[in-house]
Amino acid sequence: MKQYLIRFAKNVVYLGIILMAMLALIFYTSNHGELTHFWQLIHPSNYWQVALFLVAFAAIYPFLGFVQRKVYLNRSFEQDRDAFIEVILQAKYQIVSDHEQTIVFRPKSAITRLMRMYEDKIILDYSDNPIVLQGMRRDVYRFSRSMEYIVRQLLRD
Repeated sequence: MKQYLIRFAKNVVYLGIILMAMLALIFYTSNHGELTHFWQLIHPSNYWQVALFLVAFAAIYPFLGFVQRKVYLNRSFEQDRDAFIEVILQAKYQIVSDHEQTIVFRPKSAITRLMRMYEDKIILDYSDNPIVLQGMRRDVYRFSRSMEYIVRQLLRD
C-alpha cells in the first residue's frame, strides 16, 4: 500500500507538471488575443474536472503500469543465469543489488530514470521455479518474452 501511495503522489505531481508545461507551450507559442495568463486556457468552472482527471489517472495508473510476471523454466535458474541477466543488461540496465534470491536492475540513463519517475526498478526473483519479474509493464513483458525465448532455444538444442 505504501508503494501505491508513493506512485500515486508521483503521478499527480508529474501529470501536473506536464499539464502546466503544455498549457504554457500553447499559450506562449500562439496568438492568445485577450488572454493574459495561460491559466485562462481552462475555463474556471472546469478546474475541478482537470483536477479530477489528474487524480483519477494517478489513482489508476499504478495498477495498470506495474505488473509481475512468471517465467517457467524447465531447469534450474542457475544453469541459465548468465543468459537471463545478459538480456536485461543489453537493454541498458545495470545491477543494483544481487541478494540470495533476488536481483534488482535499474536503467543506466538518468534521463530514462527521470522520465519514469524513478519507479523503474526491475526485480528478478529466482527463489522458485517459475522465476518472477516485477516492475513496469512494458519492461517486464519484454524481458519475460526474451527469457521465454531463451528457454525455448535451449530446449531445442
